Amino acid sequence: MVSGKTRIKFYKKGKLKFISHLDLIRTFRSAFARAGVPIWYTEGFNPRPKMVFSLPIPVGVESSCEYLDIRLTEECDEEELKLKINSQFTHEMQVIKIYKPESELSDIVWSLYNITIYANITPQSLSEILKGPLLITKKSKKGMIEVDLSRNIKNVNIETIENGVKFSAFLGSSSENFVNPEHLIKALCSAFGEEIDNYKISHEAVYTSEGKLFE
Repeated sequence: MVSGKTRIKFYKKGKLKFISHLDLIRTFRSAFARAGVPIWYTEGFNPRPKMVFSLPIPVGVESSCEYLDIRLTEECDEEELKLKINSQFTHEMQVIKIYKPESELSDIVWSLYNITIYANITPQSLSEILKGPLLITKKSKKGMIEVDLSRNIKNVNIETIENGVKFSAFLGSSSENFVNPEHLIKALCSAFGEEIDNYKISHEAVYTSEGKLFE
């Protein structure tokens, strides 16, 4: 049974990988209302369900490990609650697990990604480029800054596939060291001097600063 602060782990794949973070919030809000989830609402003139998502991944990236923290006003059976919520979604987005959290979403520091690139790239050339520097210009609160993405990439594993390469890597996922995988693709385009249009990105798991699998 769960009550009070409760964590929802879910995946989104297929066409739903293109849903924006704002639309994701709206989707869950509507699903909770239709499923009769006893979620805590904020007070004031415009009450809203209290929901806190893990750091959002870019639109177009499939994910097996998204997290959402809510606060329940009543005690609920985890499996029954999961079935109610999943009945409001398609097979492309489903709740995997509901549980009482013993950690904070801010404990997420690394994300494991699988990235497939269909281009004339060798594992050797990709490996050298990922060692850095891998520079990109991005917008910050202080304006446009140059960032070396390679500082927040680790445990790279590259293999050759037909018509390209596939690699897994840990990318920084905290607010301080976040590496957007789409920015990584853009940086690789600049480094290779050619456009990379055909690629796939999947978000597989998240980890703490100690390298422990997050739950």
